[in-house]
Amino acid sequence: MSKQAQITVIVPVYNRAKLMIRTLDSIAAQSLRPFELIVVDNNSTDNTLDVLHQWKAQNESADFVVTVLQESRAGACCARNKGLEAVKTPYVMFFDSDDTMIPTHIESALRALQADKSLDIVGWDVTVNLLDGKAVKKRFSANDVLYNHIFHSSFATLRYAARTDLIRAVGCWNEAIAGWNDYELGVRIALKNPRMVKLAEGVGVNVYSQATSITGTNFSSTPGKWEAALDSCEASLRKADKADLVKWIETRRAILAGMYRKEGDKANSDRLLSQVVGRATNWRQRTFYRFVCRFIAAGGRGVAILAKMFL
Repeated sequence: MSKQAQITVIVPVYNRAKLMIRTLDSIAAQSLRPFELIVVDNNSTDNTLDVLHQWKAQNESADFVVTVLQESRAGACCARNKGLEAVKTPYVMFFDSDDTMIPTHIESALRALQADKSLDIVGWDVTVNLLDGKAVKKRFSANDVLYNHIFHSSFATLRYAARTDLIRAVGCWNEAIAGWNDYELGVRIALKNPRMVKLAEGVGVNVYSQATSITGTNFSSTPGKWEAALDSCEASLRKADKADLVKWIETRRAILAGMYRKEGDKANSDRLLSQVVGRATNWRQRTFYRFVCRFIAAGGRGVAILAKMFL
């Protein structure tokens, strides 16, 4: 197996004919290209599939295999699992069809993984380019894994590469979760106590927010998506005998209730907060969850620090 063959990149696509070329070009331009790039079309209704085959014909080579698959079941999780079934390399990186990686990104990630064969994950910071033109850095942390993922989404799709058998061992992507599916998968990964390292090179990926992405531009229009993900995360914690950490998921629910309220959806905010407060086991928790909802609705930040202090 050549050094290029150690890692596979999986990209799900849906109606991205005009956007995905920038993404695919950034992968083809890597100083160390993956041996295989797997692109999975998920029922596109534009000419995405034709564009994919054209790009494959122009860019595939002996040391850079481009595989185009199709998945008829709707949803990015279904598409990612379809790609994962075809992976033959020990490491895998999931990528989105509207983002880009710097030219040395894969080389840096693979170098770190191969330097310590016991590693399960290598992570990195990303720059998120928002719809309003602003850019924010999202940081990866290899420490206090569950806490940092629950509050800071360390295992967001574009922020790590992993050992392929780790993703398979935790059950792959949950196809029943329509939103925050990377967050839900991340909880299951964190519960495995993976051995991780963070790249020292800095930002390796640029994420570009899209109004038509799974996340969209607000939370209150599809409340069930986010709440289902948090429900699944709680179930995973309880199954792993981590019921004492459910308070962190409840805090995330209080944050979500605050986002609903910030967006003007008082009904969903009151409903979700009432559920959270009703499950609280003491006055301290009830007071904290109510505070978090109001704090977030008012534009507050830093709840993760407060949760460690008060819960």
